[in-house]
Amino acid sequence: MRKWLTILVLMLGISLCATVQAFDGQPPHGSLKQLPADKEMLFHQTMRGVWETTANIREQIKVLEVEIRSALTASEFNEALFLQKAKSLQELHETMKEAMDDAIVSLAKQFTAEERKILAELISHKPGPMGPPGPPPDR
Repeated sequence: MRKWLTILVLMLGISLCATVQAFDGQPPHGSLKQLPADKEMLFHQTMRGVWETTANIREQIKVLEVEIRSALTASEFNEALFLQKAKSLQELHETMKEAMDDAIVSLAKQFTAEERKILAELISHKPGPMGPPGPPPDR
């Protein structure tokens, strides 16, 4: 009984620490709220547009990742196949990066210098090469 109680207390402690860390007092996309409402909407519409136009690329990436895994785990390793798939994957990632860069350029042209500072902060805090997984929030 004492062992179970100890495990329960440890689990609750870990959960509490994880919750505190997840909500560290900074709202998600907090700096986005610093933009005027019309620019915030423009940001969301632009990011949603990138998300929609790159949907087929994300699907291709998923397929390629499975194919690369299969090539790596095959009973006989085919170096040429692996390298071809890896190169295709890199090209798709580059295409997605270019789409994001084009969107950022489009926004930057419409933002003031102060708004571009906020944009720079937004894009520098994104996890991963393309930002958070999933579509941007509806606004």
